Amino acid sequence: MNDPDKTSADTDQKGRGGYWSARFKGLLQVGAGNMFASSIIAGLFLGFVLDSWLETAPIFMLILGALGLIAGMRNAKKTLLATGRDEADKKDSERP
Repeated sequence: MNDPDKTSADTDQKGRGGYWSARFKGLLQVGAGNMFASSIIAGLFLGFVLDSWLETAPIFMLILGALGLIAGMRNAKKTLLATGRDEADKKDSERP
């Protein structure tokens, strides 16, 4: 019945998802912030380039910056929601 190879540390790690699982979730969360910031910066940069090329007021910079903000929020939300799904799935599957 009692397996001597299994320790309490092994069962604790399986219950919490393990060390590497927690680290991976942390990296995904940092990646979501980087994705958010880079989307905004890319939109502003492309808008700046278009405004310089077409010699317009900062219309394209504002439009593409706003689109970058929206895309960044959408992508960051999607990434952050993906980090918590596996915990919810485990809890649901453990129910009788």
